[in-house]
Amino acid sequence: MMSKSNTLDALEGSATDPSLIDLEEPGSAPEASDALPKPALIGLVSIVILAVVIPWLVIESKKEQVIGDLQQRMTITVSARAEVISTWLDGTARLADRLVESELFRLFATDVDEAGGVIDPSPQSEDTQSTGLGIALLEQLPYMERVLTDFAISADFRAGYIVGKAGIAYVSSGGAPALRTEQSEIALDVLATGKRRFGPPQATAAGLVMDIYIPILPAASQTEEAQPVAVLIVAAPVATKLAESLAPRPLAPEGEKLHLVHKSAEGLVELLPTKIPEVQALDDSGAIPGSGNQAFVAGRSLDGETAVYARAALISGEGFWAVLEMNRASAHRELRNFATVVMVAAALVVFTVVAVFGAVWAKMRSNHNRLMAAQFKHLAARIQTQKRFLDSINSSIADYIGLKAADGSYRYANKAFAEAVGREPDEMIGLDDIALFGQGTADRLALTDQKAIEQGSVVTFNEEVYLNGVQRQLQFSKLPFHDEQDQVNGIVSVARDVTELVEEQAKRDRAVRQMVSALVRAIELRDPYLAGHSRRVASLSVAVAKRMQLAREDVATVEIAANLSQLGKLAISRKLLNKPERLNDQEIAEVRKHLDHAAEMLRDIDFELPVLPTIYQMHERLDGKGYPAGLTANKILMTAQILGICDVFAARVEPRSYRAGLSSEEAIKILGDNGNRYSSQIVAALDEVIGSVAGEKLMAGLPANAD
Repeated sequence: MMSKSNTLDALEGSATDPSLIDLEEPGSAPEASDALPKPALIGLVSIVILAVVIPWLVIESKKEQVIGDLQQRMTITVSARAEVISTWLDGTARLADRLVESELFRLFATDVDEAGGVIDPSPQSEDTQSTGLGIALLEQLPYMERVLTDFAISADFRAGYIVGKAGIAYVSSGGAPALRTEQSEIALDVLATGKRRFGPPQATAAGLVMDIYIPILPAASQTEEAQPVAVLIVAAPVATKLAESLAPRPLAPEGEKLHLVHKSAEGLVELLPTKIPEVQALDDSGAIPGSGNQAFVAGRSLDGETAVYARAALISGEGFWAVLEMNRASAHRELRNFATVVMVAAALVVFTVVAVFGAVWAKMRSNHNRLMAAQFKHLAARIQTQKRFLDSINSSIADYIGLKAADGSYRYANKAFAEAVGREPDEMIGLDDIALFGQGTADRLALTDQKAIEQGSVVTFNEEVYLNGVQRQLQFSKLPFHDEQDQVNGIVSVARDVTELVEEQAKRDRAVRQMVSALVRAIELRDPYLAGHSRRVASLSVAVAKRMQLAREDVATVEIAANLSQLGKLAISRKLLNKPERLNDQEIAEVRKHLDHAAEMLRDIDFELPVLPTIYQMHERLDGKGYPAGLTANKILMTAQILGICDVFAARVEPRSYRAGLSSEEAIKILGDNGNRYSSQIVAALDEVIGSVAGEKLMAGLPANAD
């Protein structure tokens, strides 16, 4: 016996392509084909594939060449620019050599160092010689300050200081601001290491300034390894020179930009001598290495706004890098132009090949047309044969098959359909559903006819009808019937008597409900505080699901899952379940295992509905802080969200030995205030249910609070 889906396929196929059923012997009619010969088709496909693969390989090779050339050019450029800036910094620092190498300053600094690194005429001990030394140094101080001031002016330094081992500037140039703590700390470090240093750039009212720290060796010292006795600090203006160094090269390619970056303990900054602010903090993303030069990389620009290629070169040992960036879009322009040329050439090749094959195919098609007249004559005979064949098939099919015209009258009915309604097939022609099934059933069937026409596809549904005075359950499948102009001019209807299947399913549903009811009673006997809880949650969940107009299957899922939601507690210790006090964290974790126990108990039961996932997800929350899997938002089933919210609500309003139950208004408010955890749509639906007559009856059945 053919299945109903096969019946529909046969009817739909025969209405659109009669050649699907061929009763003639093979070779009885000439075969014609519009297709190219297989070798030719394979050759054409191969050429098209090569026309795609070869350009791709060529473009990839060109890309490697372009990136390689760019890497080499950027390496040379940034190294040269870094060398220029490094040479300029070194030259600026050497301007101070004539001062630190002056025997006058070295002798003065040595005397101050012997006096403790400060100029103080007050007696530090009974040694009158020390007191005298302090007085002598104090007398020399104005002269030394004048010399330092003249030197700073002639060398175009903004300020100058001489700092001793006490970390105090005992000589300062005229107008120099007070020594900062940061400057004092760096000076003490230079005293300890004996190495020249460049300080972090500072944005001042006069422009960008950088401190240079140069050690002053003792008087008459002949080696640079001697321990310094003081440090000369000069504040050098760097804005103009840095602006020149960072300016674009005359022949620089479009998209190239040079940056000067300094890395200190406070973080990463970029020096912008021509902008305000002149020192701009950067995200320390690791783009600048701890030491040495940076490899050629593809990433984001320093401002994070553009995709670039970058290469960095170390300028000095003081945390300065020259970073050269190349806009990736600009760098790829040559590659894009090359790719366009290659793809156009490939397209021309493909077009030429297709044109040649098209000419061959046109020649073959002209031969094919000569066969068409003979073939049409042959097909006319086949159609008549197939019609007789289809009639014989339809007469042997147990399914009820009918074809209705646009006005609802039947134009065809198979033997099985006619017998089911107590008529002969010829008597069915011209009758409608009202004559066969009555007004009420006919109205419902008319709605499904309209639905099939609107959807343009098969519509399947169950309908209760009376056949020869006997109530039966029929499963209908309806499909629009199209004419030669593809206009709908009727409905193909296939029905099957599924009364026995429906009754069997009803028995199975009753058995499931009885099993669920028995399990609920077992749960409530185990935990006295759950008396009525499962049924109350089930009633609330079903009412909320219906209020939200969920599908019938979802409503059934919620009902069964709610009744079985506490099943896993059968595996939890009775003592723990009946404990009157609040549970501690360890006990809560043990009770939460009831979901795993429930899954284990129910995993072999086929509910034909997502009952088990609904139970297992009922304690998940929208913010991901639920359990057991920490699911979030749309990853949680709607049925599980409804069950979880109704379970929380019922738990809040039901009294416990250690607390009284809340009012329904208080419980709803708690749920509403936690919109990040509970769906506001479901909470609103629950609030409407509680406010209904049915909800008031349900709340009236709550246990009373203990006094």
